[in-house]
Amino acid sequence: MPRTYRLGARGAAVEATRRRILDATLALHAEKGALGTTWQDIARRADVAVGTVYYHFPSLEELLPACTGHGLHHHPPPTAGIFRDSESAAERITALTRALFAFYQKAAPWLRWSSDTPGVPAVLARLARQREAGRQLLIGTALGSSVDERLGRITIALTSFGAWQSWISAGMTSEAAADVVSEMLVRRMNDVRRS
Repeated sequence: MPRTYRLGARGAAVEATRRRILDATLALHAEKGALGTTWQDIARRADVAVGTVYYHFPSLEELLPACTGHGLHHHPPPTAGIFRDSESAAERITALTRALFAFYQKAAPWLRWSSDTPGVPAVLARLARQREAGRQLLIGTALGSSVDERLGRITIALTSFGAWQSWISAGMTSEAAADVVSEMLVRRMNDVRRS
């Protein structure tokens, strides 16, 4: 029995070290971006040897998905559950915009390091594409099948992280920006239905 306990304690220590490395990486990526963060930076922040970082994460292809998963655990993106209490398309559009903008507010330190930046590893670009595909699925759910393609494109543009950044740079809060964008989208949807 004592041997099992030691193995369990060792496993817990390994997991605690891994978590410390991921916490350090997440903080550094918020400050410096994934490309600006070195294994030495991570080791210093996590208070471990550089070899320990390499042991747990030998490459960016292993570190970035683990770090992204760790970050999403703390700041999960919206899911279809945001529409639970929404009966109309207008309510779904409002729920969508509020949820996306709240997510951007929390995740901005990481999202600002765009996948469009030259030199971004393929794994990071792939993760950004997956996040975008999830956002577009939510948009499709919010708008439903009876909406014109143009409103879909407008919604994609107005609910993007870049659009949110523009509203924030203009001095608006996330909540106020979500309300303005929702109102614009609902008005456009109503205009389409009337014509």
